[in-house]
Amino acid sequence: MAITHFTPQLIGRGSGRSAVLSAAYRHCARMEYEAEARTVDYSNKRNLAHEEFLLPPDAPAWVRALIADRSVAGAAEAFWNRVEAFEKREDAQFAKEFIIALPVELSREQNIALMRQFVLKQVLARGQVADWVYHDEPGNPHVHLMTTLRPLIEDGFGPKRVAIVGEDGEVLRDKAGKIVYRLWSGGKAEFLEQRNRWLDLQNQHLALGGFEIRVDGRSYAERGIDLVPTTHIGVATKAIDRKGEKAGWSPKLERIELFEERKAENRKRILRRPDIVLDVVSSEKSVFTERDIAKVLNRYVDDAGAFRQLMAGILQSPELLRIERESVDFATGERMPARYTTRELIRLEAGMARRAIWLSDRSSHGVREKVLESVFARHERLSAEQTTAIEHVTRPGAIAAVVGRAGAGKTTMMKAAREAWELAGYRVVGAALAGKAAEGLEKEAGIKSRTLASWELRWKEGRDALDASTVFVLDEAGMVASKQMALFVEAAVKAGAKLVLVGDPEQLQPIEAGAAFRAIVERIGYAELETIYRQREQWMRAASLDLARGRVAEAISAYRQQGRVLGSVLKAEAIANLIADWDRDYDPAKTSLILAHLRRDVRMLNTMAREKLVARGIVGEGHAFRTEDGLRKFDVGDQIVFLKNDSALGVKNGMIGRVVEAAPNRIVAAIGEGDQRRQVTVDQQLYRNLDHGYATTIHKAQGATVDRVKVLASVSLDWHLTYVAMTRHRDDMALYYGSRSFDLNGGLAKILSRRNAKETTLDYERGTLYRQALRFAENRGLHVVRAARTLLRDRVDWTIRQKQKLADLTLRLRGVGVRLGLFDSRQTQNPKEAAAMVAGVTLFANSIKDTVEEKLRADPAVTKQWDEISTRFRYVFADPETAFRAMNFDAVLSDPAAAKAALDRLVSEPQTFGALKGRTGLLAAKADREDRRIAELNVPALKRDIERYLRLREAAVQKLEAEEQAKRLRVSIDIPALSPTTQRVLERVRVAIDRNDLPAALGYAISNREVKAEIDRFNKAMAERFGERMLLTNAAREPSGKVFDKAAEGLAPGERQKLADAWPVMRTAQQLAAHERTAETLKQSENLRQTQRQAPVLKQ
Repeated sequence: MAITHFTPQLIGRGSGRSAVLSAAYRHCARMEYEAEARTVDYSNKRNLAHEEFLLPPDAPAWVRALIADRSVAGAAEAFWNRVEAFEKREDAQFAKEFIIALPVELSREQNIALMRQFVLKQVLARGQVADWVYHDEPGNPHVHLMTTLRPLIEDGFGPKRVAIVGEDGEVLRDKAGKIVYRLWSGGKAEFLEQRNRWLDLQNQHLALGGFEIRVDGRSYAERGIDLVPTTHIGVATKAIDRKGEKAGWSPKLERIELFEERKAENRKRILRRPDIVLDVVSSEKSVFTERDIAKVLNRYVDDAGAFRQLMAGILQSPELLRIERESVDFATGERMPARYTTRELIRLEAGMARRAIWLSDRSSHGVREKVLESVFARHERLSAEQTTAIEHVTRPGAIAAVVGRAGAGKTTMMKAAREAWELAGYRVVGAALAGKAAEGLEKEAGIKSRTLASWELRWKEGRDALDASTVFVLDEAGMVASKQMALFVEAAVKAGAKLVLVGDPEQLQPIEAGAAFRAIVERIGYAELETIYRQREQWMRAASLDLARGRVAEAISAYRQQGRVLGSVLKAEAIANLIADWDRDYDPAKTSLILAHLRRDVRMLNTMAREKLVARGIVGEGHAFRTEDGLRKFDVGDQIVFLKNDSALGVKNGMIGRVVEAAPNRIVAAIGEGDQRRQVTVDQQLYRNLDHGYATTIHKAQGATVDRVKVLASVSLDWHLTYVAMTRHRDDMALYYGSRSFDLNGGLAKILSRRNAKETTLDYERGTLYRQALRFAENRGLHVVRAARTLLRDRVDWTIRQKQKLADLTLRLRGVGVRLGLFDSRQTQNPKEAAAMVAGVTLFANSIKDTVEEKLRADPAVTKQWDEISTRFRYVFADPETAFRAMNFDAVLSDPAAAKAALDRLVSEPQTFGALKGRTGLLAAKADREDRRIAELNVPALKRDIERYLRLREAAVQKLEAEEQAKRLRVSIDIPALSPTTQRVLERVRVAIDRNDLPAALGYAISNREVKAEIDRFNKAMAERFGERMLLTNAAREPSGKVFDKAAEGLAPGERQKLADAWPVMRTAQQLAAHERTAETLKQSENLRQTQRQAPVLKQ
């Protein structure tokens, strides 16, 4: 995963190092080392992914001529030889090198882009030369960056120390009148700034890549986590330790000893207070699963028994709250793990959301219209959307948000907004997570800014406090975590200040709770800085402006007058009308989208739209493709939507494409427009996060632009969602709704004008468990729970004390026995058993239950039967997903009695789970009556399908559980260590086998009975764990490849290396055993042949 490793070191003559040799090694190249008149060659070294040698923009002519027409490695060779020739001192320093870990989550191209941005801003901008090399080692992509310590001047290199110039332009002097100098490069302040900027850039590129994870350069102490930091163990250190262990001696490396000491200390702290693990997990994620907890615990605890006890204790902790039960996914039938959070986080995020809504309801910090007009007059080049955004953030309200892409004019807009606030008498200050962003906000928008950490520090010191006349602008808000965002929201509430959040839509990822910016803007709404004025008709552009300003009723009225707002009595009728109009207007040459808020509506609309195209022959029935949401069929002409970022394909979540080639389990899709149009090949084995794209959710359409849009309105919409849905089109947009449900809730305009949505606030807010957990978290007393924990802790402490007393008594009695001659003092302890040669695997990444569930998802029979159930649900119920949830399928799977009761009710009263498909009665259409007839016919069939699925699943679960238990029992077997005598014997056997002298090999082995018995026990353990013939094939000659990987599955890196070291001995032992079996088989065959020859022959 992404880590903070950013280590500097100096390369100098005093430490016996050379810049040229270092460069040759990094570049994996052959170079001439002029200082010693010799050649070094590292061209056989692998893993070189990318290399660059860059000069600062103002580099003098001599250095440009020096590297002209050379390769990257050639430029590095010439330059560093020149540096070493210039430096004359015996202790001269040549260069500063940074070893930088790259995030494994990013692709090679993304990491190169990240590194280039860092080098441009933090190395070349300082006038330094940058020589950097990207090594793409498996699991450890990293960069070696070498930079210069002297400035480049017209005739060579300048001094390493330069005079400090004061603000008045004069050279600074000390009290004695001497000039004060500083290092031109390599100072501590420079390093800290570079490290912080690297972390900021890494987080920025992770967010742009669609990843939720973030790196945090703060210490455990700064984050409030009661653990000690461990040291970084490099590749070289590990290699030395391995070689020493293999040779039978310990190098006693200080770094490794320190690492083990700190790891042991952390283990002790976790044993004392297991909730520390929750502190670590919740600092990385707001919502997590049991597996996330296990992954963190596994970093510090490697004993299987202690691990299980701690996991059980953590899951019972009052600090841990379950906010979503384990459930069954309707589309795929797979079990979804339970979701957890902590008491602190659920209270913090709920409080943050409530305060944000409270701020949005306040009528303060407004700017009069005359002030705005004067500002707009001075900024005539502001676009319409920038003007709208300024109106949005300056209207009354103590919180506002602006969402816009890079380059969309956020800074220009904020500059004009700052002028408006200041003319109205407000003090405007700014903040950002990263120092560079804060600097940019101050330099370009004129808003005095600091980093968030700097603001927090100043407030702790009682300086620069906010007040009711302050407007606080928070830039890059999408990068701010919940805890920090909550702090600034609370500060605005307490001070009566106005909080303005500015963020990038690329950072508005649909991730779990914890994306504070997303949670807030979905509650309070926002102004969008993007070319939302796509519409070609003037009246449509005017309506878009009304929507952006919150005048939803006026916008709906404009569309209604043009016949684009179409109401039906029922929602089902509105859907039918929408699909009929979409089918009539469909033109493959134009882009179109159907938008809805609810996923179940999107699924239904996609199915109905595609059925229309298949009926018209525009697309065929298609070829099967198993997506993450179940089986789909795709054919040439199908419109699809990608649902997950994938750097290899170059697709992003929400991207629309059109199928140009289709085959079973594989499609080729065209994406992009104009010059950006290209084709991608999607293989089911590599990417399954896609679906039909005729309809999509409003969230997925954010940022999209198409020719025609049909919108299905539901009572779950609000102003923000309506604004996005009704501004995605160029040519035409029509809104469809069921009037009955809207009339019951106050009418269409009222619902669509609401300031915050009910459903899309915090991700799990609507769940019963969430509400229960929040009530529990906000109950600060918790007397009963704490009393129970105290009682339990007291009893545990008493038991431990009694155990210690018994141990002390045993020792005293043993001492008395020795004095009386009843015991031999030399036999008071058993000799310590030798450590295993290869330890068994006792810790596993997944529980047996999770492993079985994962294998069930790949079981074709079970998966096919689930598809039958899903299809049957759609035949029977009008809203199949709601009916599925009403059946409580999780209970059906786990409780036979509940399953029987649910299935009996399904046959006798299917309508109790949800409305059946179709209609009956005199007013029902023929198609509706046919749908109802089919639904009633399929009810018994649905029961049979479910019963068959339950039988299939139970049989598969029993088989898979037995196989997994047997496998775990097998791999837990230790391969015993061998005595030195036996190891020497097996070495002689190996040599004899290599020279094809098997009799001699066998002779060595059987010459000593104790050695032979030890080898037999060794082979027995190997046969039970790996099989008696696993190491006999040619593929097992070396500890690498598929055979070795299979044997090493589940082993920690250290144990994997032990297995590699033991591999030759293990292979020799198995070869010896195989030879013995062959000899025994031949002996038995010969005895049988002799017996048959000696038996009398009966004559007829």
